[in-house]
Amino acid sequence: MTLDLGLAGKVAIITGGGVGIGKETARKMAAAGAKVVIAARTASTLEAAAAQLRAETGGTVLAVPTDTTSMESVQALIDRTVAEFGAIHILVNCAAAPGGLVRNAIEEADEANLLLDLNTKLFGYFRTAKACAPHMRKVGWGRIVNVGGLTARCTEALSGMRNAALVHFTKTLSDELGRDGITVNIVHPGVTRTEHIEQWFAEMAAEEGTTFEAIVEREAAAPAAVKRMLEAHEVADPIVFLASNLGSGITGESIAVDGGLSRAVYL
Repeated sequence: MTLDLGLAGKVAIITGGGVGIGKETARKMAAAGAKVVIAARTASTLEAAAAQLRAETGGTVLAVPTDTTSMESVQALIDRTVAEFGAIHILVNCAAAPGGLVRNAIEEADEANLLLDLNTKLFGYFRTAKACAPHMRKVGWGRIVNVGGLTARCTEALSGMRNAALVHFTKTLSDELGRDGITVNIVHPGVTRTEHIEQWFAEMAAEEGTTFEAIVEREAAAPAAVKRMLEAHEVADPIVFLASNLGSGITGESIAVDGGLSRAVYL
């Protein structure tokens, strides 16, 4: 007996789909038979990712350059998706600056960066969900998976307020949309090997006069229960599960996919 994800023929929009967790999620969705639309601001990166994913999976992957800080741009994404595929069933929100733009003390924290952080991630997720919800209601089935971050559960960075607010948004939206067959959940990745994280760690290593491997050990491996940094596919798998028929009974939940990095107990 094989498990049927029920993704064949479903239409999925993945923001931040050109790199990292978003791209890996798109790969798995396309391989499962979904018609995938990846969205991000950088057109060249997005088009290259779509071509690669089509070649690797043999699936349908459409690249639509989108700026989630603009409702007009988001609406254009939704209109293009519906024009191409006739429906929207799944939304994975992954467009954001990994780790946030504001990680320093409040005396040095930049207001413009904080506002951009909130506008890109919190309000960006709001815009895409707002635009997609009517199409999910129309077909009586939908999945929204928000990619948050562990700073929602700790005091590591001021940017964590965006992730904490996303938890509230996720739970509220799950209550509102549940009667229409739509589930809404949020996944908090731990330190995950992506293009952005590798660049960040390399810069840290150069500044400190140490090695990339030493930074990985200190920041990702040593603090985690699994004693290693997670790979992007390990975060994408739970996202795909929540977006599939198998996740139909889960909604309004905040799920850490962190290899045991966080130590808090939640009852």
